[in-house]
Parts: sequence; structure tokens; C-alpha cells
Amino acid sequence: MPRRNVYDPLEPTAEPRWYVVRDRLSRVLESRALPTGTNLKRVLVAAMVERIDAGWHLGEFGSRGGSFFCTKGSERCQVGIEASDPGRPIGYGASHLTESPDR
Repeated sequence: MPRRNVYDPLEPTAEPRWYVVRDRLSRVLESRALPTGTNLKRVLVAAMVERIDAGWHLGEFGSRGGSFFCTKGSERCQVGIEASDPGRPIGYGASHLTESPDR
């Protein structure tokens, strides 16, 4: 039986990606655009090492999720690689069609 293709959010891509740190309420604490061709796995592993060195404790993470959680005292955050710009508002469905150039 053929194996189905498994999605990996950290595979190399020509599409834009962002490194994003969010607090426990999903508010963006830090974000930066990653250049096309960046080794996304290396960025995520380097972020893990940085957090560990800064005294954070790693929580749950998965090799297929593209993010990890960490805690330091009562602080908790999520660090991940995202496919959409966290600085842009999220549009749902056809909501972008209701925008007017005059608004």
C-alpha cells in the first residue's frame, strides 16, 4: 500500500515564512520575516537552544508542528514558524471583498 504524503511545515519553500513568538494568549511578542530559502528546521532548533540557554524549560513540541512551547516561572510562550504575516489582519472568507478603497 503506498504511503500518503505527510505535510512538514519546516520543509524548504519559496513561500514566505515568519519566525513568531506568542504569549499564552496568542499575542505576538516578537516576529520577523525569514528570507526565502532559510533552513526552517535550523531556525526552530536554534530558537530552542536560545530559550534553553536563557533559562526557559521546553514544553510540548512536535516534529510536524513547526512550533514549540516553553515556560519560565509563570511565563509561557509559543515559538514557531508561520506561513502568514502575523502583522497583517486575518481575513475570513470573502471579507476582503467588503473593503473599500475609501475606508
